[in-house]
Amino acid sequence: MLLRILKSNSLLSSLLIPVIGLVFWWHNLQSPMPLDLSRANGAMPLYYLACHFIGNSNFWQVFLAFLLVVLNSFFLSQLGSAYIFLNKRSYIPGIVYLITVSALDTLHSFLPVHLATSFILISIYFIFDTFHRKIAISHTFNASFFLAIGSLIYLPVIALFPLIWISIFVLQKDDNWRLLAIPVLGFGIPWLFMGVYSFLTESYRLLGKEMVEMLWTRHNEYLLEPYFLLLTAIVSLLALLGSLSVLGVFQMIKVSSRKYFIICYWILGLVTIPALLFVTISIEIVALSSIPVAYFISQYLNSDNHTLLKEILTWIFVLISVFVLIMYR
Repeated sequence: MLLRILKSNSLLSSLLIPVIGLVFWWHNLQSPMPLDLSRANGAMPLYYLACHFIGNSNFWQVFLAFLLVVLNSFFLSQLGSAYIFLNKRSYIPGIVYLITVSALDTLHSFLPVHLATSFILISIYFIFDTFHRKIAISHTFNASFFLAIGSLIYLPVIALFPLIWISIFVLQKDDNWRLLAIPVLGFGIPWLFMGVYSFLTESYRLLGKEMVEMLWTRHNEYLLEPYFLLLTAIVSLLALLGSLSVLGVFQMIKVSSRKYFIICYWILGLVTIPALLFVTISIEIVALSSIPVAYFISQYLNSDNHTLLKEILTWIFVLISVFVLIMYR
C-alpha cells in the first residue's frame, strides 16, 4: 500500500513531497536553531553572499533550506520524467531523495550544499540535453558554468567537474576536438570573476586561507556514527538492488536510458570516492550522493517483480529514516 502510493504518478503523489518534507522538518521549523556558520563546511563566497540576504532570522534560514530541499526533490523527479530513462514516470526519485536528506537532522539548516545542489541539477539537465545534439557547445558550456557556480557555493562540487568531459564522450557524437576546451571555459569564467573580485577587494589572501583550511580540517567523523551507518546500510541495500535492476534490463532499454544511467554511475563515483578518501568532506556530501542513488532506488521500486519484498523494504527505509531523525536530535 505504501509503495503504491509513493510511486503513483498523480497529483496526490506530487503533494507527497512537501507533505513528507513538513513531517521531517516540522520540529526545526517550529523551533529553528541559529545558523552556525562553523557547520557550513566547504562554504564559499557565494554562500556567504546568500547568508547576508537572509540576515539573522533563524526561521528564514531553516525555511529556505526546507524550500531548497523540496524544490530539488521536484527537480530530481522531473529530470527522470523528462528524459524517460526510468522504467516508469513517478515522483518517487524526489521522495527517496527528500527522505534520505531529511533523515539527517544536521542537514536541517541553510547549508551551502542545498543551494549548490540546485545548480548541480541544472547542470545535469544541460548534460542530459546534449544527447545526440548536432551542436552541443552551448549546452556543454552551460553545464560547466552552472557547475562552477555550485562550486563557488560549496567547494566539494569541484569533484564533479570531470563529469562534463565524461558526458562529452558518453552522450555526444560531435568529434570536434575544440569541444573539449568548452568545459574549461565554462567552468573557468565564474572562477575568474571571483578571482578578479577578490583581488580588487584585497580579500584573496583570506579566501586562499579559508580554502586551505577546508582542505586540512577533519570533518569525516560522521562515517563512524552508528545512526548514519544504519541509514547508509538500508539506502545502500536499496541502491544495490536498483543497480542490479538496471543491469538486468540494460540491453533492453533505450540507448539514451543506458547512457543516462552511465552518467548516474559516474556521478556516484565522483562524489563517493572523495567523500571516503578526504577527511575534510563532511556529512553534507550525502545530499550530492543521494542524487544518483535516488534514481537507482526508483528503478528498483518501480519494477513489477517481488512486490511484497519491495513493500517491506520501503517500510524499513521509511521507519529507519524516521528513527535516525529522532535519534540525531
